[in-house]
Amino acid sequence: MLFACHFDERYPIEPLLNELTQQGIVYEIKQANGISELWLEDEQVIEPVRKAYEAYKQAQQQQKQHTLMIENLKQLPITTALILISLVVAFVTQLGEQFLDLFFIAQIQYYPRSWIPYTGIASVWHSISPIFLHFGIEHLIFNTLSCWYLGSILERKLSAISYFSLVIILALVSNYSQLWVSGPLFGGLSGVVYGLIGFAFVYQLFYRSLAIPKGLFYLAIGWILFGLTPVFVWIGLGNMANTAHVSGLICGAFLFLPFYLFVKKENL
Repeated sequence: MLFACHFDERYPIEPLLNELTQQGIVYEIKQANGISELWLEDEQVIEPVRKAYEAYKQAQQQQKQHTLMIENLKQLPITTALILISLVVAFVTQLGEQFLDLFFIAQIQYYPRSWIPYTGIASVWHSISPIFLHFGIEHLIFNTLSCWYLGSILERKLSAISYFSLVIILALVSNYSQLWVSGPLFGGLSGVVYGLIGFAFVYQLFYRSLAIPKGLFYLAIGWILFGLTPVFVWIGLGNMANTAHVSGLICGAFLFLPFYLFVKKENL
């Protein structure tokens, strides 16, 4: 028998052992200083089995990172805060039914129809606040789940200051772009979410994998294209904040360069 690899006790070994049994690969499990070791009879399969086990561990790690549990909530304070504030705002506003002026980016002037920018300290809150405002349960669920999925990956890759800065910049760019095009009647985390998608896409394209399926990026682009049509209005979802989506996506893609050059962590 030849040594192949040590087993990580955090992950079950049964899936790998079942696969070895199905393929007729002879193996033996040995214990050394309390650590399980895999030994194989055929030298030619050692390297493929090692790679398969490493891929299995990586997949388990990715799945664990996305799980809603206390350990992850503590490791992802910024992403957790974004989601919790969105949930609180959804409760306070009853999903866009009341107290909306607290979260719009500008004051609405009804006669004549226009808007007035906030000034002073109020402008700080209102520049960011629209990302927490959602207009329906589907809108809230889609944005918070997307934010959790992307945030659980990117917040671990960037320092707290870098990730917080990324979120704030994306919020400002997407909010003010949408304000400039359509006025203050909008809300949602989607501008930030699209920015994280843009950042992650460039990260994977030019640096290294984040294990994010390419289908997510294709879906994001398709969603933007559908938003440019009246389809969402026809099915009762209302108008989409397309400018926030597009500006967030582009901003996130461009922000990868300065983050990579100047403020990356060692594990970026």
